Amino acid sequence: MKRPVKIVLVIAALGVVAVGSYRYLHTEEPEKVAVIKPSLLTIEKVVTASGTVESSRVVLVTADPGARVASIRFREQQVVHKGQLLATLDESDLRPHLDQHRANLALAEGNLASAQLNLQRLQRLYEKGFAARQEVENAERQIEVYRTQIADRKAGITMVEVKLARTSVFSPVNGVVKRQLADVGGVTADAGPRPGQAGQNTPIAEVAELGSVEFRADVDQADIAKLRAGLPATIQIDAFPDRTFQTSVREIAVASTPDPTGRVRYEVKLTVGEGAELLKVGMSGSAKFVVAKRNKVLALPVSVIVQQGDEEAVYVLEDQRAIQRRIKTGLQGDEVVEVVSGLGPQDLVIDQGRAKLRNGRRVEIMDVKR
Repeated sequence: MKRPVKIVLVIAALGVVAVGSYRYLHTEEPEKVAVIKPSLLTIEKVVTASGTVESSRVVLVTADPGARVASIRFREQQVVHKGQLLATLDESDLRPHLDQHRANLALAEGNLASAQLNLQRLQRLYEKGFAARQEVENAERQIEVYRTQIADRKAGITMVEVKLARTSVFSPVNGVVKRQLADVGGVTADAGPRPGQAGQNTPIAEVAELGSVEFRADVDQADIAKLRAGLPATIQIDAFPDRTFQTSVREIAVASTPDPTGRVRYEVKLTVGEGAELLKVGMSGSAKFVVAKRNKVLALPVSVIVQQGDEEAVYVLEDQRAIQRRIKTGLQGDEVVEVVSGLGPQDLVIDQGRAKLRNGRRVEIMDVKR
């Protein structure tokens, strides 16, 4: 008779546990949450990149090959003006040539004067019958020889004077010296002419022209394929934190920019519109490219999305309980994402308090956000 008593006691105990569990489940404290409604928003997918203001026109200042640099009158990052002397070349070899050409010219001019007097004398004698016609013709030919010599001497002087003038190297534009490409004592003919080509002038400096600026952004390789020439963009310059400049993509580099850190980036050149006159070469900033856009779509903050493998879900409020609902998202911006399906504009989506939720958990609304 003892065994039936034990069985009855066990059944009674289980009944007490079941009743207790039932009461606990139906008397648990509701989780306090804040809810939001999906909003109709414009969503933009953007690519951002840092960069600097550069001159859109860089002029290469050159000098005649074969000369030694006598002086450098500039430094890198210096502002220079059009016509400003940047460098001088050694002219010690040219001065003797000029002096020699001038001496030869004076000699030829003296010979011409003597030959002209001789011709006049022979013409008078010929008219009187005391000189032969051949002598007059020889004198005329001699004058032509001296005249040819004078023309040659003058051409030689002009050529040397041009070379002397080129020993003074001037800036062709108002700008900023980006790079110094020659040093005092160096010879400007470091590289000879290519086969079949004449010798080319040797660079002295690179000067970035003032007043013609563009923004050059370094875009990561993961984003470069999203950009195209003509794409509108905006830039913000650190020197003008409260102003946005409108730009457009002018050129996208086909080769990556060398980077010691190993990052693969591509230079994108942006044409600056209104306000370009405010920008100076070297100013830093960032560019924003809008690569996709959706107008007036149902959207939620990215933070409320619950990721479940390849699927996405949110907690919605139904009958004072948190119900997990699968949704499908579309375009994602910086902070919000498009909701393609699964929600309506009147649904209340749980924002704050999600960490402790489970499907069917009782909740209490503390705040409704817009």
